[in-house]
Amino acid sequence: MIYLDYSATTPPSDTAIDSFVEASRRLFANPNSLHTPGREAERAVTDAANGILRTLNLDGYEVIFTSGASEANNLAIKGYALRNRKHGKHLVTSPFEHSSVTACFGYLERLGFEVDIAETDADGRVTPDRLAKVLREDTILVSIANVNSELGIVQPVSALAALVARLPHAVFHSDVTQAVGKIPVAFTNIGLASLSAHKFYGLKGVGALIRRHDVLLEPIIHGGKSTTQYRSGTPSAPLAISLEKTLEAAVLGLSVTTAGVSARSTRLLKELALLPGVAINSPTGAVPHILNLSVLDRDADDMLAFLDERGICVSKQTACSSGSSRSEAVFRLTGDERRGRTSLRVSLSHLTTDAEIDLLVDALRAEAGN
Repeated sequence: MIYLDYSATTPPSDTAIDSFVEASRRLFANPNSLHTPGREAERAVTDAANGILRTLNLDGYEVIFTSGASEANNLAIKGYALRNRKHGKHLVTSPFEHSSVTACFGYLERLGFEVDIAETDADGRVTPDRLAKVLREDTILVSIANVNSELGIVQPVSALAALVARLPHAVFHSDVTQAVGKIPVAFTNIGLASLSAHKFYGLKGVGALIRRHDVLLEPIIHGGKSTTQYRSGTPSAPLAISLEKTLEAAVLGLSVTTAGVSARSTRLLKELALLPGVAINSPTGAVPHILNLSVLDRDADDMLAFLDERGICVSKQTACSSGSSRSEAVFRLTGDERRGRTSLRVSLSHLTTDAEIDLLVDALRAEAGN
């Protein structure tokens, strides 16, 4: 198998698995229980949260453990908007967000909130001047992902968050799921940030919402004691520990892993440039981990099946929205219907080899030439 779908999920590392197994044997008690094993489990959850904050070099923040980034996005967007609607009901996002973000804004629109979509430049980036055009005194939330999961667009979140910080009641939220472990993430002026462990070689079923202490939320899950007032339910010490250890490894190893990915990405781009009928959809400045392309005369589903038969795993769109016949993200960026319907996402890792790149190119060459 040639796995080139790392933006959908990554294989769990030994660190992720071993830390989870060890903690599962030792810290099985309910962290909400008052007996000694329960208190030990609660301390482990707290220690894991503090470890995450140290890894991200954050002070004055809380780690709210969730089931993943989708839940974290829901808590951030719905929770902040509902808690702070007395200050305004105007919200802003970008046209290149994950479905768990856009669905929240759609939900809030139905509740009477007003949503503006910031315009972007030709490479899909929301520039500060474009964001400034839609900000208002009654804007309370801006949510823009650090890295787009389908095209690899990198947004200038530091500059955007600084602009939002000037408003009296507005908070900047960013889904950093596709950024962690791929590029340095700066949290200055970011009030809320979402992430998911399985995108950086952790386990599925655990993620986190990073909340600055002055940012207040309305819980979206009610009933049941927990270690935080914002997310009910029994916390899992083993999952929290596994997330902490995996995040630490991803951040500490970023420079080494990114260098390998950049080399593979450059090699792939050079080879694809020689193939007739293949167009690159990812813009200039995209992360090297994500390369979106179109085999223009081949339907995306047919290409997926063709590659899958040869043991090559890629995707069309994101795994969370792959049921649609057209990539809306690609169509918005390129304005090309054909590219939207023929797009494939190849996502690379430090585990990707030159041989795997060559086999993918050979397969694309064989099909693009037919």
